[in-house]
Amino acid sequence: MDEEGTQRMEESHEKSVKAAPEGQAKDGGKDIFKLDESGGVAGVKSFEDILDIVGTNGRWNMVIFLLCSLSTFMSTLQSITYEFLGATPEYWCHVGPLVEANWTLEEILDLSLPSRNVTELKFCEYNDLNYTHAALLGYKESIEQIDMLPTGNGDTRPCPSRTFNTSQYTSTVVTEWDLVCESRALYSTTQAASQAGILIGASTFGFLLDKFGRRRIILICVFLSLVSGLAAAASPSFIFYVIMKTLVSCFNFGCYTGCFIQVMELFSPSQRSSLGSLYVLPWAFGYMLVPGIAYIIRSWRWLQTAYSMPVLLLFSYYWLLPESPRWLTTHGRHEEAVKILSDIAKSNKRHLPPEDALIVSLKGMTPPVTAKFLITSHFLEKDSLTMFVGLWGLTGTCCQAYQTPEKEESEETDAVSRIIENLKRFLILVLKSEFRWKILVCYFCWYSVSMVYYGISLNSGNLSTDPYMYVFLGGLIEVPSYVMLWPMLAYLGRKRSLVSLYFLCALTISIIAILLGTQDEVSTGVIMFLSLSGKLAITAAFHLIYVFTAELFPTKYRSLAVGESSMMDLVGEPFSSPAYINDVAL
Repeated sequence: MDEEGTQRMEESHEKSVKAAPEGQAKDGGKDIFKLDESGGVAGVKSFEDILDIVGTNGRWNMVIFLLCSLSTFMSTLQSITYEFLGATPEYWCHVGPLVEANWTLEEILDLSLPSRNVTELKFCEYNDLNYTHAALLGYKESIEQIDMLPTGNGDTRPCPSRTFNTSQYTSTVVTEWDLVCESRALYSTTQAASQAGILIGASTFGFLLDKFGRRRIILICVFLSLVSGLAAAASPSFIFYVIMKTLVSCFNFGCYTGCFIQVMELFSPSQRSSLGSLYVLPWAFGYMLVPGIAYIIRSWRWLQTAYSMPVLLLFSYYWLLPESPRWLTTHGRHEEAVKILSDIAKSNKRHLPPEDALIVSLKGMTPPVTAKFLITSHFLEKDSLTMFVGLWGLTGTCCQAYQTPEKEESEETDAVSRIIENLKRFLILVLKSEFRWKILVCYFCWYSVSMVYYGISLNSGNLSTDPYMYVFLGGLIEVPSYVMLWPMLAYLGRKRSLVSLYFLCALTISIIAILLGTQDEVSTGVIMFLSLSGKLAITAAFHLIYVFTAELFPTKYRSLAVGESSMMDLVGEPFSSPAYINDVAL
């Protein structure tokens, strides 16, 4: 080889060394890693440096992202089912003597109902008449001699039992356990139970995922979610059903949280915001699928089974989802972490340093942050729009990530003092005058945005619209709400955007209330348009409230502010569920 060719090779090698990360160069398509004095890889100081080596844009990362996104899709199938599992068809009092006398339905309703001038049949009382005598007289004579039929105990009386219209729904939770009239609040409890399950999950799974690992808890949650979902379909009683639905929500939350953490831990910090926006899209797709399944299956037990069975797809996690190498490193299981990192590098067509050197580097680096801090810090990234976790209240587990500057209590501190001290830490934002009004306003904003979001999403019955089309469009409208914040934030900023979204939602809901209160008949299309416009605004506001809350407080209080606000949302929903408010109008 001539001198000029040799010089070109040396220049090429020098450029590759300069282009590679510190401690890493390339030679002939292979990575060359320098070792430091301790025998570790030079330049590798944190786990993010390891991710730079194995790659965060390769095929392996995309496969894991898609696998974890399945949990978002499955979560919707159990979260937005209230409209169909508990659909309330028309109902009226069952009049045994007239049914046995083979009266037609129209004849029975004509004689027994207090009024027929209604748009739908939902009656908890019927005329106080002697129906045994009416059955002997026949329909025509009973109508003609109706003054002779009253029993003298009053104009109407409560139904001893009811008949439900099964033309649209073969059976629902409502028809199964007669959850109407005086038992209506029990029906709303089914949705409140789902929120209670999320609250339980938010209080426990952050710790469990950190203690026992991401993969193990995810697999346990997948299995128990399927079992509790199928058990709910076979419920022998209403109480059992409510318990099972609570467990379903709890385990779905654990699976969803674990998968979210997996994604965040396997990608670089700069990628998390954009990936978070993509991660939420399966929620909208699952949202749109819910009414499609309900349209085909009209029996609630089979419908609950159909909503539960897709979880079987998540059993593929047993073979395809590895443990988080970051978590393994934190817990000193470096050999296992290196094995997974090797698989990542191989799939992404990258080269790893020698195994011994990599283990030395893993042992020497600062332990990574916990799941709780990872979730919270993700929300605190400037301009982050991955607020979708708010739909599940993930940051409710993050309160403990906050640490006050005060010294740790000594071992001699008694239990009461510790409780008081922890309570002060939790309430520090309320106790400090400079933050008090900010955090109280945040509490109200979080509570109200959640209340309105679920109130609109689960309110097709009160609006007298087609529930299948309403829920489908509600899911479809989620997609533009995820992306509309980008231009709004660019031109209006945080505060103006949030106020505008609240105002738009309030305006549309107010118009609906005025129309329904003043007009005898309102076009279904108008009602649906206004309701879904409000849904678009409140969904965007739900995302925005995360980042806005975080930016209102200084760095050391941000985790606490976001965590407490989310907990207020979760604490309020089970006890003041929008389902209860919706049912006031029934």
